[in-house]
Amino acid sequence: MTTNDALGPFRAGPGSLPPYLAGREAEQTACRAFLSELRYGRPPPREIVFYGPRGNGKTALLAWLQKEAASNFGLDVVRLTPAAARTETKLVERLLPASRWQRLAPERISVSGLTWRPGEERPPPLDAALAARAEKKPLVLVLDEAHTLEEEVGGALLNASQQVGRDLPFLLVLAGTPDVQARLGTMNVTFWNRAERYPIGRLDSEAAAAALQRPLEDENIGIDEDALDHMTSDSHGYPYFVQLWGEAVWRQVCPAAPEMPRRIARTDVGAAQAGVDRRKNGYYLERYDELMERDLLRAARAVAGAFEDRALLDDEQLKAAIRRGLGETCTPERIAEARTVLRHLGYVWRPEVEPAWEAGIPSLMDYMQAYVPDPADSRASLP
Repeated sequence: MTTNDALGPFRAGPGSLPPYLAGREAEQTACRAFLSELRYGRPPPREIVFYGPRGNGKTALLAWLQKEAASNFGLDVVRLTPAAARTETKLVERLLPASRWQRLAPERISVSGLTWRPGEERPPPLDAALAARAEKKPLVLVLDEAHTLEEEVGGALLNASQQVGRDLPFLLVLAGTPDVQARLGTMNVTFWNRAERYPIGRLDSEAAAAALQRPLEDENIGIDEDALDHMTSDSHGYPYFVQLWGEAVWRQVCPAAPEMPRRIARTDVGAAQAGVDRRKNGYYLERYDELMERDLLRAARAVAGAFEDRALLDDEQLKAAIRRGLGETCTPERIAEARTVLRHLGYVWRPEVEPAWEAGIPSLMDYMQAYVPDPADSRASLP
C-alpha cells in the first residue's frame, strides 16, 4: 500500500477517522455485538453513549460504527447532529425524507394519509417515523454532539427510542462531552441509567504507539524505537496529538524520497518537533481563550497546580483548587458553576464510576501553569 497524499495516511482533523483506530477494541467488540442483534432482527438490550473530552476520538468512533453497521452488517444508518434537528419536525424530516416516505408500507405505521410532504403538512409522530424505518430495515441512529440537544427534541427522541427499541431492531447511539449525562438528565427520562456507557479518553502508551506505527508499516515505513517512544510520550496519548505527530513525521521523511526505503529516526522526530509544538500550542490557546471568556483562567491554573503531583483529584481536592483560583470570597454556587464549565470543556472529567477527576489533556495543564499567574501570588495579574 502506498499513499501519494502529502499528509500521508494520518488525519489530524475534527472527527476524521484515523488510519488505524487503536485502543478502542473493547468498544468495537461491544458495538459489533449490538449490531449482530440488529442484523437478526432483534432489539438490542439498551442504547449506547460515548462520552469524553474533545479530541479523544468520539466522532471518529462514530464514523467507524457507521461504516461497520452499513458495510459489514447491512444495516440502515442515519447519522445526525443536533444542529440538523433543532425541532421534532426537522428530526422526522431527516428520518423520513419525501422519497423514502413514499416507499414505506402503509400498513406498517399508525399514521393516516401517507401523503405527508415536509413543510406542508403535520409530520407523523417521531416514534411512528422511527418504527416505520426500523420495520423496513434494522436501523441505527447515530447522534453526535448530544450535549447540545434541545431539551424538547431530546426528550422526544429518548422516549421514542425506548418505545421503539422494545420491539423493533433499532439502536440509538449518542456521543457527547463529559457533561452529557447532566444534559440528558434534564429531559426527564431514565435513558442514562439504562444505556451502555463508554468513557472515551486518552490512549495508553501501547495503543498510542500502535496508532503511529501500524499506518507507517502499511506504507512500508519503519520507525526506530526511540523515535516512536518520543512521539508517544509527547502526545500524552491524546488522539488528536497522535495524529499531529503522524502528519509531521510524514512531511519530514516520506515525500522527500518516495522511491527509497524509508525509516524514521530520532533525528527526524527532532526536526519535526517545532512544527508539532506550534500546532499543539495553537490548540492550547483556543482552550485558554475559552476559559478567559468565562473568567476561569485562575481557577484552571489552580486546578493545574493541584494535578502537578497527582494523577487524580477527588471531589474535595477539585473543589479546594477551584476555590483557591476564584478566591476565598467566592460562593459555593460559583464553585459548582466553575466545576460544571471545566467539565463541559473537558478540562477535567470523570472517566470511571468512582468520584475521581482526571485531566482531559495533562499537557494543557503545563501550558496553563506557564501562562497564567499563580493565584497564590497576590502580586500577579492576568495579562
